Amino acid sequence: MIESIKLEAWKTHANSKLEFEKGTNVLIGQMGSGKSSVMDAISFALFGTFPSLQSRRIALEEVIMNKPHQAEEAKVELEFSYANKKYKVERKIKRKGSTEAKAYCQGKMIAGPKPKDVNKAIEKAIEINYNLFSRAVYSEQNEIDNFLRLTPKDRKAKFDELLDLQKYEAVRANAVTAQNRLKNICTDKKTWVKEQKQNLEKEEETELKKRTEEKEQENKKLEQEMQKKQAKAKELEEEIKQLEKKEKEYREKKETVSKNKATMEELEKTIKETKQESQGKTLEEIKKEKEKTQTRLQELEKETKDTKEKLEQEQAKKTSLEKEVAVQEKKAEELQKHLKEMQELGAECPTCKQKLEEKTREQLEKETKQEIKNALEKIETTLKEEAKTNAQIKNLKEKEETASRQAEKGREQKIRLEQIQGALEKLEEKQKTLAEKEKETKKAQEELEKTGFEEKKLQDKRRQEIEEKSQVQNIKKNMEMNKQLIKEIKTGIERIEKTKRQVQELEEKINAIEESTEKMNYFINSLLATQHELRETLVTTINQAMHGIWQKIYPYKDYTSAKMDVSEGTYELKAKEKNGEWVRVEGILSGGERSAAAICIRIAFSFVLTRNLSWLILDEPTHNLDSEAVETLGKMMQEHLPLLVEQIFVITHDKEMKKAASASLYYLEREKNEDAATKPIPLEKSNLT
Repeated sequence: MIESIKLEAWKTHANSKLEFEKGTNVLIGQMGSGKSSVMDAISFALFGTFPSLQSRRIALEEVIMNKPHQAEEAKVELEFSYANKKYKVERKIKRKGSTEAKAYCQGKMIAGPKPKDVNKAIEKAIEINYNLFSRAVYSEQNEIDNFLRLTPKDRKAKFDELLDLQKYEAVRANAVTAQNRLKNICTDKKTWVKEQKQNLEKEEETELKKRTEEKEQENKKLEQEMQKKQAKAKELEEEIKQLEKKEKEYREKKETVSKNKATMEELEKTIKETKQESQGKTLEEIKKEKEKTQTRLQELEKETKDTKEKLEQEQAKKTSLEKEVAVQEKKAEELQKHLKEMQELGAECPTCKQKLEEKTREQLEKETKQEIKNALEKIETTLKEEAKTNAQIKNLKEKEETASRQAEKGREQKIRLEQIQGALEKLEEKQKTLAEKEKETKKAQEELEKTGFEEKKLQDKRRQEIEEKSQVQNIKKNMEMNKQLIKEIKTGIERIEKTKRQVQELEEKINAIEESTEKMNYFINSLLATQHELRETLVTTINQAMHGIWQKIYPYKDYTSAKMDVSEGTYELKAKEKNGEWVRVEGILSGGERSAAAICIRIAFSFVLTRNLSWLILDEPTHNLDSEAVETLGKMMQEHLPLLVEQIFVITHDKEMKKAASASLYYLEREKNEDAATKPIPLEKSNLT
């Protein structure tokens, strides 16, 4: 039994709590007041979905309150009891974030916070899933007589859907598809087997085995030949090693001889050059010549030094004479000027600037002329002396240059003599070394001849080794080719044998498939028979339930029973008249009677499919009913229906349906013009106005 539902920010419900009892619970309110929202919340609390959400007519986010203010999350909390246990389910929906859910049993959490875990826990607890709940318990708005409004063909499909019989039809259709697929597979496999048998007839397995044996024998012979070649190659390798040792010794001796000869040639050349440079003179003669050269060099260097000093003195003297000439020339020039001034009229004394007397002027003129003459004579004397000095400077320079050249030659001669002296001093040592090298070379030459090494013999042995190893490699290649060929032949033989096994196995599978196909016929026929028998059994069970239900919910005597009549694939809901004749409900009965028939079959479905749950939800069951039919339906729900179903929920806008309440009665009030929230108001069943 559902005991209470609490809604927070759920659609138009800001904070609503409704409590329910056994019997018929009625929710009354105008359109848009939030009646159906309560039933949607019950379904969502139990299974995480409800009809309009399941069919995607609305999105989950749209259940969160948007008016009069936008909420960030919605919450439902449902309390119910089942099989003597109390349960509570909480679910929370967020605009941002994941949906959360928790399930409790006897106050202990049994699942959460994942919604899927809660769904499984609730389905296990109440022993039904959402699909069965939506078919047998929850009648959507204005859908109570939907079964009556369907065509016979659609009614059959709906009936099979309610009873889950379409599963058997789906299995049967799948079985037929599988059977056809097996037949096609069988045909394809037979074709393949036939082709393989034809191919196998062309294969010469015996010939392949014979070729394998021949190649294996050939490889044995090649193996023996290769072993001989390898032994010969090894023998040659040992001989070559011995020859290479001799070759190494031979090369070393030969290299020693070559080096010694080169050294001897170099020594002989050096000795010859030394003798040529000394011109047959002895070391003592070279030393004396070097001392003589050294003495002469010292004399020349002293002569050069003395000449240089005299040259510097003469150059200084020349400079002094040049200055003296310049002084006398200047003096003569000034005297000539004074003389000229004195010879002019009105001459003045050059010292006191007074006019001179004739006698005085003549005396001064005479004295001046004498001084000029003296100056000129001194200039002439000085120039002659300067000419001698220049000649002396020239001689001294020539003498200096001659002495310098001779000194340079002396130094070069000294260096050459020192080199010759050094070479002559080493000559004896080099002659001794040359004699030693001649002995060493003679000995090495004798040892070289004793080695007995023959270059041609080593080359022949190496050539033979290469030939033997090459032949071994060729034999290996031939053997490898034979092995590869043997492998390929064996692979071919294995393929033939494998194909034979596959053909045999496939023939066995074909037989098994054919047997399975035959058995599939029995299975398909059994499904048809089972489906037919189950449909008849369920229809019989539902009709038995409808007979008992009809007598309890229908308050009149003009129709005594109701049933589902199945004939030639059509499903007709019929009512039984007093005279025992069965008539079609949709063709004969009034609106109220049709509603009674629709409720009857829905209760029957609930009895058969969800016997232990005993819940029924009817949303707007008075759709298209007149006032008399509404009154009849209300009385039936209040007095008779609670005797059959433990708990009924009626959602209606018809105030007359208050009479249907035998348990809780709520009026859902909402000021739509002001976008106000829903207010559930509990009412006494006699106080609704």
